[in-house]
Amino acid sequence: MSIKELVDKLRLYVLISSNIATKSVKETAELVIHGGADAIQLREKTISDTEFKSLSREIHDLTTKTGILLIINDRINVAKEVNADGVHLGQFDKTVSEARNILGTGKIIGVSTHTISQAKEAQKLGADYIAVGPIYPTKTKTHEPPVGLNLIQEITKVVDIPIIAIGAITRSNVKEVLKAGASRIAVCSAIINSKDILSSTKQFKHKLTSFSR
Repeated sequence: MSIKELVDKLRLYVLISSNIATKSVKETAELVIHGGADAIQLREKTISDTEFKSLSREIHDLTTKTGILLIINDRINVAKEVNADGVHLGQFDKTVSEARNILGTGKIIGVSTHTISQAKEAQKLGADYIAVGPIYPTKTKTHEPPVGLNLIQEITKVVDIPIIAIGAITRSNVKEVLKAGASRIAVCSAIINSKDILSSTKQFKHKLTSFSR
């Protein structure tokens, strides 16, 4: 299956960070996979590359067996070494071109965007998808003001690559995010910080698959 086909199929994208999850990263990954996640992004800002490689390999074993995408946040070298499906870049990380040179053409590269111009630039540089947000105020990205739902509508008019809405999306507001035009969402705290990670994942997936405009 091509990169485009893999990303097109993506609906529920779960970000896992050990400092937020109520369970270990491995158990969290197992639960969100079982709950219906289409992709996992490993996001660890404080551990060493050596530790992160070990953790990523462990999760990659799980995702490979279940056909789930594994995306590594920021650390392109880790993504390459563990043969992850791709990498996700922020606005202050390496460029799409640099990541492509390291990972090659067979890997997914996603980019965080907060404005229309950033979204257009990411597409121009060859990103396979963009994450748009934070949609709502979020504790995990306190330095970034919320962009609101209107930005989703505006960006869908000017880019052709898949758009993933992100930022404090919960079970109570996900419907309005979908109504705004998003068909893919990224969720962190509302799933991995919940008391029942499996149930939370299933509920999000159900809302995504049952929603009709």
